[in-house]
Amino acid sequence: MDTVPDAWFAELLIQLRASDFRAFTRLEVEQVCAAAGWAVQGDGAVVIPGTPAGGNIHDDHNPYADGEQRVYLSIAVATVEPEQFGYYLAPAVTTWGVPTWFSGLSDLAVGWVDGDALRILELSGRGEVSVRIASLGADANRRWWNWKTQHHYPDSVDENDRIPTGEHDVGYTSADDYELSFTWSAGSAPRGGEIWSVYSLSHLRGVLTELLHSVHLTMRALGPGPEPLVLHFFDRDKTPDRYAQLELSPTDIRLRAFTTEATGPHLDRLGFVDCGDGSATRMWPPDQARAAATVTAVFLHRVGLGTENLTMSDSGNPLPIDNFSVDVQVDLEGDGGVATSAVLQTFELPIGSLGPLSEAADQRGEQK
Repeated sequence: MDTVPDAWFAELLIQLRASDFRAFTRLEVEQVCAAAGWAVQGDGAVVIPGTPAGGNIHDDHNPYADGEQRVYLSIAVATVEPEQFGYYLAPAVTTWGVPTWFSGLSDLAVGWVDGDALRILELSGRGEVSVRIASLGADANRRWWNWKTQHHYPDSVDENDRIPTGEHDVGYTSADDYELSFTWSAGSAPRGGEIWSVYSLSHLRGVLTELLHSVHLTMRALGPGPEPLVLHFFDRDKTPDRYAQLELSPTDIRLRAFTTEATGPHLDRLGFVDCGDGSATRMWPPDQARAAATVTAVFLHRVGLGTENLTMSDSGNPLPIDNFSVDVQVDLEGDGGVATSAVLQTFELPIGSLGPLSEAADQRGEQK
Protein backbone atom coordinates (compact mmCIF):
# COMPACT_ATOMS: atom_id res chain seq x y z
CA MET A 1 0.00 0.00 0.00
CA ASP A 2 1.49 3.36 -1.11
CA THR A 3 0.46 6.37 0.98
CA VAL A 4 1.61 9.86 1.89
CA PRO A 5 2.00 11.14 5.46
CA ASP A 6 -1.12 12.72 6.96
CA ALA A 7 0.60 16.05 7.60
CA TRP A 8 1.94 16.17 4.04
CA PHE A 9 -1.51 15.50 2.57
CA ALA A 10 -3.10 18.17 4.77
CA GLU A 11 -0.49 20.66 3.58
CA LEU A 12 -1.12 19.68 -0.05
CA LEU A 13 -4.84 20.39 0.35
CA ILE A 14 -4.06 23.82 1.82
CA GLN A 15 -1.65 24.59 -1.04
CA LEU A 16 -4.21 23.64 -3.67
CA ARG A 17 -6.85 25.78 -1.97
CA ALA A 18 -4.55 28.80 -1.85
CA SER A 19 -3.02 28.35 -5.32
CA ASP A 20 -3.94 31.07 -7.81
CA PHE A 21 -5.55 29.05 -10.61
CA ARG A 22 -7.46 31.29 -13.01
CA ALA A 23 -6.94 30.60 -16.72
CA PHE A 24 -5.55 27.05 -16.35
CA THR A 25 -3.01 27.61 -19.10
CA ARG A 26 0.09 25.42 -19.08
CA LEU A 27 2.25 28.39 -18.13
CA GLU A 28 0.03 29.27 -15.20
CA VAL A 29 -0.05 25.71 -13.84
CA GLU A 30 3.72 25.37 -14.25
CA GLN A 31 4.16 28.61 -12.29
CA VAL A 32 1.95 27.30 -9.48
CA CYS A 33 4.00 24.10 -9.35
CA ALA A 34 7.26 26.06 -9.28
CA ALA A 35 5.97 28.22 -6.43
CA ALA A 36 5.24 25.03 -4.48
CA GLY A 37 8.78 23.76 -5.09
CA TRP A 38 7.77 21.07 -7.58
CA ALA A 39 9.84 20.47 -10.70
CA VAL A 40 7.97 20.24 -14.02
CA GLN A 41 9.54 18.05 -16.70
CA GLY A 42 9.20 18.40 -20.45
CA ASP A 43 6.56 15.67 -20.80
CA GLY A 44 4.28 17.29 -18.20
CA ALA A 45 5.36 15.06 -15.33
CA VAL A 46 5.65 16.92 -12.01
CA VAL A 47 8.23 15.76 -9.47
CA ILE A 48 6.59 16.07 -6.05
CA PRO A 49 8.72 14.72 -3.19
CA GLY A 50 6.81 12.45 -0.84
CA THR A 51 4.20 11.18 -3.32
CA PRO A 52 4.04 7.64 -4.76
CA ALA A 53 4.18 8.79 -8.40
CA GLY A 54 4.26 12.58 -8.39
CA GLY A 55 1.87 14.52 -10.58
CA ASN A 56 1.10 15.28 -14.21
CA ILE A 57 -0.08 18.24 -16.23
CA HIS A 58 -2.58 17.05 -18.85
CA ASP A 59 -4.25 18.79 -21.77
CA ASP A 60 -7.91 19.29 -20.92
CA HIS A 61 -9.05 18.61 -24.52
CA ASN A 62 -11.72 21.29 -24.29
CA PRO A 63 -13.65 21.00 -27.59
CA TYR A 64 -14.86 24.59 -27.29
CA ALA A 65 -11.49 26.14 -26.44
CA ASP A 66 -10.88 29.54 -27.97
CA GLY A 67 -7.21 30.39 -27.89
CA GLU A 68 -4.72 28.52 -25.73
CA GLN A 69 -5.71 25.01 -24.65
CA ARG A 70 -6.41 24.61 -20.95
CA VAL A 71 -4.73 21.99 -18.78
CA TYR A 72 -5.38 20.30 -15.45
CA LEU A 73 -3.08 19.06 -12.72
CA SER A 74 -3.41 15.59 -11.22
CA ILE A 75 -1.43 14.30 -8.25
CA ALA A 76 -1.21 10.64 -7.19
CA VAL A 77 -1.71 10.38 -3.44
CA ALA A 78 -2.03 6.73 -2.45
CA THR A 79 -3.08 3.22 -3.37
CA VAL A 80 -5.47 1.83 -0.77
CA GLU A 81 -8.41 -0.45 -0.16
CA PRO A 82 -11.68 1.42 -0.85
CA GLU A 83 -12.59 1.27 2.85
CA GLN A 84 -9.59 3.56 3.55
CA PHE A 85 -10.77 6.31 1.22
CA GLY A 86 -12.31 8.12 4.19
CA TYR A 87 -8.82 8.84 5.55
CA TYR A 88 -8.35 11.17 2.57
CA LEU A 89 -11.91 12.44 2.22
CA ALA A 90 -12.12 13.66 5.83
CA PRO A 91 -9.18 16.12 5.65
CA ALA A 92 -10.38 17.27 2.22
CA VAL A 93 -13.76 18.16 3.74
CA THR A 94 -12.00 19.91 6.64
CA THR A 95 -9.90 22.03 4.26
CA TRP A 96 -12.18 22.48 1.24
CA GLY A 97 -15.61 22.31 2.90
CA VAL A 98 -18.67 20.21 2.11
CA PRO A 99 -18.37 18.58 -1.35
CA THR A 100 -20.48 20.07 -4.11
CA TRP A 101 -21.16 16.72 -5.76
CA PHE A 102 -20.32 13.02 -5.88
CA SER A 103 -20.34 11.02 -9.11
CA GLY A 104 -18.94 7.92 -10.75
CA LEU A 105 -18.42 6.20 -14.08
CA SER A 106 -16.68 3.03 -12.93
CA ASP A 107 -14.85 4.99 -10.23
CA LEU A 108 -15.72 7.49 -7.48
CA ALA A 109 -15.18 11.23 -7.84
CA VAL A 110 -15.89 13.86 -5.18
CA GLY A 111 -15.96 17.44 -6.43
CA TRP A 112 -15.64 20.90 -4.90
CA VAL A 113 -16.55 23.94 -7.01
CA ASP A 114 -14.64 27.10 -6.04
CA GLY A 115 -15.21 29.93 -8.47
CA ASP A 116 -13.71 28.91 -11.81
CA ALA A 117 -11.75 26.05 -10.22
CA LEU A 118 -12.90 22.46 -9.78
CA ARG A 119 -11.08 20.33 -7.21
CA ILE A 120 -11.69 16.59 -7.34
CA LEU A 121 -10.67 13.76 -5.02
CA GLU A 122 -10.83 10.49 -6.97
CA LEU A 123 -10.77 6.79 -6.16
CA SER A 124 -10.19 4.42 -9.07
CA GLY A 125 -11.37 0.84 -9.28
CA ARG A 126 -7.78 -0.22 -8.57
CA GLY A 127 -7.73 1.73 -5.30
CA GLU A 128 -5.67 4.66 -6.60
CA VAL A 129 -6.42 7.90 -4.76
CA SER A 130 -5.59 11.11 -6.62
CA VAL A 131 -6.28 14.83 -6.45
CA ARG A 132 -7.14 16.80 -9.56
CA ILE A 133 -7.62 20.53 -10.05
CA ALA A 134 -9.13 21.70 -13.31
CA SER A 135 -11.08 24.47 -14.99
CA LEU A 136 -14.77 24.30 -14.14
CA GLY A 137 -15.63 25.60 -17.60
CA ALA A 138 -13.47 23.04 -19.41
CA ASP A 139 -15.04 20.20 -17.40
CA ALA A 140 -18.53 21.43 -18.31
CA ASN A 141 -17.59 21.84 -21.98
CA ARG A 142 -16.16 18.33 -22.19
CA ARG A 143 -19.29 16.81 -20.62
CA TRP A 144 -21.50 18.84 -22.93
CA TRP A 145 -19.53 17.70 -25.98
CA ASN A 146 -19.77 14.04 -24.95
CA TRP A 147 -23.51 14.39 -24.38
CA LYS A 148 -24.17 16.33 -27.58
CA THR A 149 -22.27 13.89 -29.78
CA GLN A 150 -23.40 10.63 -28.15
CA HIS A 151 -25.98 9.99 -30.89
CA HIS A 152 -23.06 9.19 -33.24
CA TYR A 153 -22.10 6.21 -31.06
CA PRO A 154 -24.33 3.57 -32.79
CA ASP A 155 -22.58 4.22 -36.12
CA SER A 156 -19.26 3.07 -34.62
CA VAL A 157 -20.54 -0.30 -33.37
CA ASP A 158 -20.05 -3.39 -35.51
CA GLU A 159 -23.34 -5.05 -36.40
CA ASN A 160 -22.27 -8.31 -34.73
CA ASP A 161 -21.46 -6.50 -31.47
CA ARG A 162 -24.88 -5.00 -30.79
CA ILE A 163 -26.30 -7.90 -28.76
CA PRO A 164 -24.42 -10.30 -26.43
CA THR A 165 -24.96 -13.79 -27.82
CA GLY A 166 -24.83 -15.71 -24.52
CA GLU A 167 -23.93 -15.50 -20.87
CA HIS A 168 -20.28 -16.39 -21.58
CA ASP A 169 -19.99 -13.63 -24.19
CA VAL A 170 -18.32 -11.24 -21.72
CA GLY A 171 -15.43 -10.00 -23.88
CA TYR A 172 -15.01 -6.33 -24.69
CA THR A 173 -16.14 -5.28 -28.18
CA SER A 174 -16.70 -2.17 -30.28
CA ALA A 175 -19.92 -1.64 -28.29
CA ASP A 176 -17.78 -0.70 -25.28
CA ASP A 177 -16.18 2.26 -27.08
CA TYR A 178 -18.55 4.94 -25.77
CA GLU A 179 -17.98 8.27 -24.00
CA LEU A 180 -19.91 8.88 -20.80
CA SER A 181 -18.82 11.32 -18.12
CA PHE A 182 -20.61 9.48 -15.29
CA THR A 183 -23.34 6.91 -14.69
CA TRP A 184 -24.65 8.35 -11.40
CA SER A 185 -24.44 11.52 -9.35
CA ALA A 186 -25.41 12.77 -5.91
CA GLY A 187 -24.80 15.60 -3.49
CA SER A 188 -25.98 19.11 -2.71
CA ALA A 189 -25.65 20.27 -6.33
CA PRO A 190 -25.58 18.18 -9.52
CA ARG A 191 -22.35 17.75 -11.47
CA GLY A 192 -24.32 18.43 -14.62
CA GLY A 193 -27.77 18.03 -16.07
CA GLU A 194 -26.80 15.37 -18.60
CA ILE A 195 -28.78 12.15 -18.93
CA TRP A 196 -26.79 9.61 -20.95
CA SER A 197 -28.54 7.43 -23.53
CA VAL A 198 -28.09 3.70 -24.13
CA TYR A 199 -28.60 2.59 -27.74
CA SER A 200 -28.19 -1.21 -27.80
CA LEU A 201 -28.19 -4.17 -25.43
CA SER A 202 -24.41 -4.44 -25.64
CA HIS A 203 -24.18 -0.74 -24.86
CA LEU A 204 -26.52 -1.36 -21.91
CA ARG A 205 -24.30 -4.24 -20.77
CA GLY A 206 -21.25 -1.94 -20.73
CA VAL A 207 -23.01 0.89 -18.91
CA LEU A 208 -24.53 -1.48 -16.33
CA THR A 209 -21.07 -2.95 -15.71
CA GLU A 210 -19.64 0.48 -14.95
CA LEU A 211 -22.63 1.56 -12.89
CA LEU A 212 -22.51 -1.56 -10.70
CA HIS A 213 -18.73 -1.27 -10.30
CA SER A 214 -18.91 2.39 -9.33
CA VAL A 215 -21.82 2.17 -6.89
CA HIS A 216 -20.33 -0.86 -5.14
CA LEU A 217 -16.92 0.84 -4.96
CA THR A 218 -18.65 3.84 -3.37
CA MET A 219 -20.52 1.59 -0.92
CA ARG A 220 -17.15 0.29 0.22
CA ALA A 221 -15.58 3.74 0.36
CA LEU A 222 -18.40 5.70 2.03
CA GLY A 223 -20.59 2.97 3.47
CA PRO A 224 -23.91 1.68 2.09
CA GLY A 225 -27.20 3.53 2.18
CA PRO A 226 -30.39 2.18 3.76
CA GLU A 227 -31.65 0.47 0.59
CA PRO A 228 -30.06 -1.46 -2.28
CA LEU A 229 -29.93 -0.06 -5.79
CA VAL A 230 -32.68 -1.63 -7.91
CA LEU A 231 -32.94 -1.28 -11.68
CA HIS A 232 -36.26 -2.24 -13.27
CA PHE A 233 -36.54 -3.33 -16.91
CA PHE A 234 -39.96 -3.72 -18.52
CA ASP A 235 -42.00 -3.04 -21.63
CA ARG A 236 -44.61 -0.36 -22.03
CA ASP A 237 -47.46 -2.87 -21.73
CA LYS A 238 -46.13 -3.94 -18.29
CA THR A 239 -46.46 -7.67 -18.88
CA PRO A 240 -44.86 -10.19 -16.47
CA ASP A 241 -43.21 -12.01 -19.41
CA ARG A 242 -41.12 -8.92 -20.03
CA TYR A 243 -39.85 -7.75 -16.67
CA ALA A 244 -36.53 -8.06 -14.87
CA GLN A 245 -35.15 -6.56 -11.70
CA LEU A 246 -31.40 -6.07 -11.18
CA GLU A 247 -30.41 -5.39 -7.57
CA LEU A 248 -27.08 -4.35 -6.06
CA SER A 249 -26.38 -4.63 -2.34
CA PRO A 250 -23.06 -4.50 -0.47
CA THR A 251 -22.84 -8.30 -0.60
CA ASP A 252 -24.22 -9.40 -3.98
CA ILE A 253 -25.84 -8.68 -7.32
CA ARG A 254 -29.22 -10.31 -8.01
CA LEU A 255 -31.22 -10.58 -11.20
CA ARG A 256 -34.84 -11.59 -10.71
CA ALA A 257 -37.74 -12.23 -13.07
CA PHE A 258 -41.23 -13.67 -13.00
CA THR A 259 -41.53 -17.37 -13.76
CA THR A 260 -44.10 -17.74 -16.55
CA GLU A 261 -44.70 -20.16 -19.38
CA ALA A 262 -42.79 -17.81 -21.67
CA THR A 263 -39.86 -16.97 -19.38
CA GLY A 264 -39.38 -20.37 -17.72
CA PRO A 265 -37.20 -21.98 -20.45
CA HIS A 266 -34.95 -18.91 -20.65
CA LEU A 267 -34.55 -18.75 -16.87
CA ASP A 268 -33.64 -22.45 -16.74
CA ARG A 269 -31.05 -22.14 -19.50
CA LEU A 270 -29.47 -19.11 -17.83
CA GLY A 271 -29.11 -20.82 -14.46
CA PHE A 272 -31.79 -19.03 -12.46
CA VAL A 273 -33.04 -20.64 -9.24
CA ASP A 274 -36.77 -20.91 -8.53
CA CYS A 275 -37.69 -18.86 -5.45
CA GLY A 276 -41.00 -20.67 -4.90
CA ASP A 277 -43.02 -17.44 -5.04
CA GLY A 278 -43.56 -17.15 -8.78
CA SER A 279 -40.14 -15.68 -9.43
CA ALA A 280 -36.61 -16.92 -10.07
CA THR A 281 -33.26 -15.35 -9.27
CA ARG A 282 -29.60 -15.58 -10.12
CA MET A 283 -26.83 -14.16 -7.94
CA TRP A 284 -23.21 -13.02 -8.37
CA PRO A 285 -20.62 -11.55 -6.01
CA PRO A 286 -20.29 -7.79 -6.49
CA ASP A 287 -16.97 -8.10 -8.31
CA GLN A 288 -18.68 -9.96 -11.19
CA ALA A 289 -20.59 -6.98 -12.51
CA ARG A 290 -19.70 -7.76 -16.14
CA ALA A 291 -21.13 -11.27 -15.86
CA ALA A 292 -24.32 -10.00 -14.20
CA ALA A 293 -24.76 -7.25 -16.80
CA THR A 294 -24.21 -9.74 -19.63
CA VAL A 295 -26.89 -12.15 -18.36
CA THR A 296 -29.25 -9.20 -17.89
CA ALA A 297 -28.79 -8.14 -21.52
CA VAL A 298 -29.10 -11.73 -22.80
CA PHE A 299 -32.30 -12.33 -20.82
CA LEU A 300 -33.86 -9.07 -22.02
CA HIS A 301 -33.08 -10.04 -25.61
CA ARG A 302 -34.52 -13.53 -25.25
CA VAL A 303 -37.83 -12.29 -23.81
CA GLY A 304 -38.22 -9.74 -26.61
CA LEU A 305 -37.02 -6.60 -24.84
CA GLY A 306 -34.15 -5.79 -27.19
CA THR A 307 -36.24 -3.14 -28.96
CA GLU A 308 -37.39 0.42 -28.47
CA ASN A 309 -40.13 -0.93 -26.16
CA LEU A 310 -37.60 -1.45 -23.35
CA THR A 311 -37.97 0.94 -20.42
CA MET A 312 -35.62 1.23 -17.44
CA SER A 313 -36.18 2.91 -14.10
CA ASP A 314 -34.37 2.84 -10.79
CA SER A 315 -35.28 2.86 -7.11
CA GLY A 316 -33.54 2.49 -3.78
CA ASN A 317 -31.12 4.54 -1.72
CA PRO A 318 -27.79 2.72 -2.03
CA LEU A 319 -25.41 5.41 -0.73
CA PRO A 320 -25.26 7.64 2.37
CA ILE A 321 -25.48 10.75 0.16
CA ASP A 322 -28.50 12.91 -0.60
CA ASN A 323 -30.03 13.17 -4.07
CA PHE A 324 -28.64 9.95 -5.55
CA SER A 325 -29.56 9.62 -9.22
CA VAL A 326 -28.86 7.10 -11.98
CA ASP A 327 -28.15 9.39 -14.93
CA VAL A 328 -28.82 6.89 -17.73
CA GLN A 329 -31.85 6.31 -19.94
CA VAL A 330 -32.61 3.58 -22.47
CA ASP A 331 -33.07 4.61 -26.11
CA LEU A 332 -32.77 1.28 -27.91
CA GLU A 333 -32.98 1.14 -31.68
CA GLY A 334 -36.12 -0.24 -33.27
CA ASP A 335 -37.31 -0.74 -36.79
CA GLY A 336 -37.81 2.99 -37.08
CA GLY A 337 -34.34 3.93 -35.83
CA VAL A 338 -33.35 5.38 -32.50
CA ALA A 339 -36.26 6.09 -30.20
CA THR A 340 -36.56 9.69 -29.05
CA SER A 341 -36.79 8.40 -25.48
CA ALA A 342 -37.82 5.04 -24.15
CA VAL A 343 -38.03 6.37 -20.59
CA LEU A 344 -41.65 7.42 -20.76
CA GLN A 345 -42.92 6.17 -17.44
CA THR A 346 -41.80 4.41 -14.31
CA PHE A 347 -42.84 0.90 -13.35
CA GLU A 348 -41.03 -0.18 -10.21
CA LEU A 349 -42.58 -3.50 -9.27
CA PRO A 350 -40.93 -5.30 -6.35
CA ILE A 351 -40.51 -8.84 -7.57
CA GLY A 352 -41.97 -10.16 -4.31
CA SER A 353 -45.28 -8.43 -5.05
CA LEU A 354 -47.05 -10.89 -7.32
CA GLY A 355 -50.40 -9.20 -7.72
CA PRO A 356 -51.56 -7.96 -11.13
CA LEU A 357 -48.90 -5.74 -12.60
CA SER A 358 -51.36 -2.99 -13.44
CA GLU A 359 -52.44 -2.84 -9.78
CA ALA A 360 -48.85 -2.68 -8.60
CA ALA A 361 -48.13 0.17 -10.99
CA ASP A 362 -51.21 2.07 -9.77
CA GLN A 363 -50.14 1.62 -6.14
CA ARG A 364 -46.59 2.84 -6.68
CA GLY A 365 -47.43 5.55 -9.19
CA GLU A 366 -46.25 5.80 -12.74
CA GLN A 367 -43.64 8.49 -12.20
CA LYS A 368 -40.77 8.76 -9.76
